[in-house]
Amino acid sequence: MCKHADQTKRIIEHLMSEVYPGLMSKIKYALYCVYQESSNAPDKLVMIDLIGDLKNEFSSLITYEKKLVFPSVLKVFLTKKENETLPNLVDLLQLTKSKEHKIMHHVKRLMNMLEKPMWNTTEQEILVKAFVNEFMLEKQLWYQMIDDRINTCGCFRRNYSEIERLYSKHGEESNGRHEGKISK
Repeated sequence: MCKHADQTKRIIEHLMSEVYPGLMSKIKYALYCVYQESSNAPDKLVMIDLIGDLKNEFSSLITYEKKLVFPSVLKVFLTKKENETLPNLVDLLQLTKSKEHKIMHHVKRLMNMLEKPMWNTTEQEILVKAFVNEFMLEKQLWYQMIDDRINTCGCFRRNYSEIERLYSKHGEESNGRHEGKISK
């Protein structure tokens, strides 16, 4: 395993053991505080649903990355055999970005909600700031690291390029067959 793989593994461990649990804790506490609020405002139920949606989407992202994305990234480093099947990392990362976009949509909705005075919303404001600052920074660093591996790590670049070639070739073949059926 090259030094880049070791660094990547440390970044993954940092996300899984520090960043994600910290954010999940903030979500749970913000949700708990809304439940404890004595206000009967209709916005309370909307906020509960919104934070619940954020929690569900974030949990989904964590599971997806833990089971598919992170092992796939590490597999790209470790693949040595030409006939070994490589994961479609391009699509996996695109799906990750889609999940992150949904998460940030929930965060922006929560942020908009917090603009008007309500009850004490300190924990919800802390949650929003954590996602806007910490989550977005960590994800930006993650994607910069992937780009860096593609540009500077020979083993990663070789396998990543092979992934792009295989899956783009597969897509062209599928489109060609599909187009052939239509034209007959």
